Amino acid sequence: MKYTEELTWILDKIDAKSGDESTYRENIAFVHSLGLKCDSVGWCDLDLSHPRTAEILEKIETFCKANGWQARGYYTRNYIDVVSDWYELVPTQFKDGTLSDGIDTVTKTGEEISTYILRAFHELTASPKSWGNERLVPERFRNFCLQNHFDFFDFCWAKDKGKYDAEQYFHVYGKQLIPEIAVDFHFKKSDTQRVQATGGWLPKIADMFYNLRIELSDCYLKKHMPETGIAYAYIPVNFSPHIGTNTILIHKDITKILLKEKVLPSTALRPAPVVESLPGGYILQKTYPIARPTQEFMDKMLSEYEKLKATSRPIRMVSEKEALKLLRNAKRVRKEDFQKGMTKTKGQDLSETDFSPLVPYYTIANGGYLSDEYELLSYSQALAEHEEFYQNLESEELFTEKPEGIVIAKCPDGDVILLCNNGAVCRFSHEVPELINQWTSLPQFIVDSINDD
Repeated sequence: MKYTEELTWILDKIDAKSGDESTYRENIAFVHSLGLKCDSVGWCDLDLSHPRTAEILEKIETFCKANGWQARGYYTRNYIDVVSDWYELVPTQFKDGTLSDGIDTVTKTGEEISTYILRAFHELTASPKSWGNERLVPERFRNFCLQNHFDFFDFCWAKDKGKYDAEQYFHVYGKQLIPEIAVDFHFKKSDTQRVQATGGWLPKIADMFYNLRIELSDCYLKKHMPETGIAYAYIPVNFSPHIGTNTILIHKDITKILLKEKVLPSTALRPAPVVESLPGGYILQKTYPIARPTQEFMDKMLSEYEKLKATSRPIRMVSEKEALKLLRNAKRVRKEDFQKGMTKTKGQDLSETDFSPLVPYYTIANGGYLSDEYELLSYSQALAEHEEFYQNLESEELFTEKPEGIVIAKCPDGDVILLCNNGAVCRFSHEVPELINQWTSLPQFIVDSINDD
């Protein structure tokens, strides 16, 4: 299988005091001399497929030996272009404000366990979620399993104490356990045999770096995979020395239906690396049945869920006034992240265009970073991106529901944000032609994006 290799690295000056600003400056200057970028103290991300990788590593080694420095960092390997009969469920973390508290209960054997209490309205896009080792799915996924008689999970409602109406979430506890998975447990740079067996750039880097953390994507042995259905692999969070894992795997036959019926966005599924034999550098690790609440507790929570669903609750609406106030505050705190506001005259020129809803925001900041994930484009940038986006969209023959709207923002991965003609805002994937996130209004998008920081 093809894979990517990445190195996140920094140099430590031997005997330098912690927090020494002069050491940071030297470190940053060296990184810049390599033609690379780094953060405020010198951490640098290097894609090891870079054509100058050999040269860069040699210069790091030479600099350290000549000047009394040492290199440390993180080596990661991820598989790409994987062709597989199985897909991993890829959850995202809950937004700030979603998690409220927990409900303590016990398992059949008396083991203590907790389920979450949420304010679910904070989650604007229904998708699989994670927090620690817990996995939760939106109710549409649970409904899909029930309607298709897929008995692969125990579901337990995560109680929603939010004021506003929202799609509900359920803890999921798998029933079909994969007995072993291939992992990178106990992988240290001093383990020469494993380092050499892993190959790639790792042997060179392990030889150079005094401190190196090695992270390899988990793999699954074909002989351990079921014929079909949904399975899981769980290793407790307190299982030394691993931080824990809880992966849900779905057979491709089911994923096709999930995507066709829009139960999950394509970003929530990733081809799972299933291998015939143990790859070099890996070890086999036993998995464990995941602890779950008693049936009585799950039945009780289901009853509470049904009562909530029968209750009418208001829909959370964000006003333009609220969004503008938050944007002003963000610009005041992070002035360097935003451009100057648009002049009133220029704003008036846009009053009869599709961009008129943006004018109140442009007068505060004609473009800027709402958060690390969302960049509000300036008017001129938005025009250029809009034209390019729709030109590219014309070549997408298989995408029948082409969005109608204007490009207003971008994401670091290349996704674009559209203000649709109906007033909603949506995120359009750069990988596959589909809408993957949606906000009910422009103010809702602005507030959610800034709060995402």
